[in-house]
Amino acid sequence: MALIETEFDTEKNNYWFYKKEKKFLHSIDTFYYTVTFANDFSKDTSDPNVKELRNWLHEFNMLVCENLQDNIIPVNDLPDLNDVTLNYTPCNFNGMYTHDLQVPEYFDVLIAESVPNELTNNITVQIRSKTLWLIGITKSYEYSLRIVKSLAKRFHLQITEIKENRVDYCWHTNYLKNPEKFFRIDNFSAMQVSAFRDCQYHYKFNANSEYESDYVALGRRNSKCFVRIYMKTKEVVEQGYKPWFLQIWLLDNLISQYDYYVLSNLYVLRNWDCLNLMRLQFYYDYGTDEDYKKQCLAYLKSYFKEGSVNRDSVANLADILTPRITIIMNNEFQVMRKMSKTFCLIEHPKNEKLGLSKRIYDVLDNTAMITDYLTHYTLRLVEPNSDKNKSRRDYIEYWRRLRSTKIFDPFKKDYPNRLVRDYSRESNWDLMKSRFVHSAVNFSLYSFGINHQAKNALGDVSELLGMLNDNDIHNANMYRYKRSKQLYPSDFKDKLEVKQ
Repeated sequence: MALIETEFDTEKNNYWFYKKEKKFLHSIDTFYYTVTFANDFSKDTSDPNVKELRNWLHEFNMLVCENLQDNIIPVNDLPDLNDVTLNYTPCNFNGMYTHDLQVPEYFDVLIAESVPNELTNNITVQIRSKTLWLIGITKSYEYSLRIVKSLAKRFHLQITEIKENRVDYCWHTNYLKNPEKFFRIDNFSAMQVSAFRDCQYHYKFNANSEYESDYVALGRRNSKCFVRIYMKTKEVVEQGYKPWFLQIWLLDNLISQYDYYVLSNLYVLRNWDCLNLMRLQFYYDYGTDEDYKKQCLAYLKSYFKEGSVNRDSVANLADILTPRITIIMNNEFQVMRKMSKTFCLIEHPKNEKLGLSKRIYDVLDNTAMITDYLTHYTLRLVEPNSDKNKSRRDYIEYWRRLRSTKIFDPFKKDYPNRLVRDYSRESNWDLMKSRFVHSAVNFSLYSFGINHQAKNALGDVSELLGMLNDNDIHNANMYRYKRSKQLYPSDFKDKLEVKQ
């Protein structure tokens, strides 16, 4: 037991350290689908509707070329989309899809000007994880399909087929306290039953000769099915663009308030290497032993003011004062069309009336059956020493719990979706504030030198702003305009009330 747990009374311990043990959270994390038109999209087409679409896309591309500082152009002339913020930006997806209509942070509609044959799809739609987790899988698909249908209506294009292209099924879990031991190659090899013949590992060395397992991967990214089991907490911190996961994990009790405190601070720093320092920060804020608090402060000052610290000593002190944080692992099956098209799906009668979307709804309605197949026949983890015939062995408890987890529903009773989106914005606000402070200090040092006397670290900001010329102001206005179009409007329409 860590020192701070003995200093807290029962009520405080329950508040800071309560979480549900061995919990799983299951959802679809990425969803791609494709759309094919009956129109002739060959390079030398004579179809007037396709030509009109190409001219329309070329006009947007020309606007981008004329304004090198802004490669995102608002799209306002598609029908039935008055309530949707839609932008155009050039892209290069798979070498064929060179135009992107995007709803910021939600999804991308990738368009090919021409295709080599009539079997090649004309549009690929990528639904991002934020949309899937916060508004649900079905609503995400229906929302994105509005853009496709509006485009088809505007240019008189006939949709002939809609089908899935890639689906990522994921399970977040706090089950593993020591992933390194669990996924050690000899242990993992003894547990896994699959058709995979190799796997890839990535480790990172830590303080005191410890190491952490970043991920285990089976298969190849372009194969029918690619499996990854990786540290999701670390990805959220280092990538710096999915803070809503911290709130979802907290609300579903995968992590404690203490974990949330540490991970939120790490997210602002965007530096996983500061993990033990943030544990010391927690003790400094809430601990009672003054001698230990002085040690915490000394280490924090050493790192943040002098730029270096003894990592082994920091780790040792953090282990004395605070518990280790909860690690969230993600078990992910990336399923491509060349695998999913072989599934024998149960066709639900209610989907017959959905026309061309029937295939998508059948795939979504069969999620439980698909994941049951994936977690048994594609990869399963079994008891390592229970039967000489490995295929007859029973699942380990970890895998049994994973397989029994129902898919996440963001609209279940009393689930505060608005709170999750607000937290995402506030966390990014903290991140931007941190970057602003550091950039201002660096700009001051470059401009005035290290011997310039200022009242405090940001004392030169007003002088620095006075150095900006007309071009700087123009570029700042252009960037503000461009950046505003990259954010989802309803999440940013009001002033943020920041907690002090």
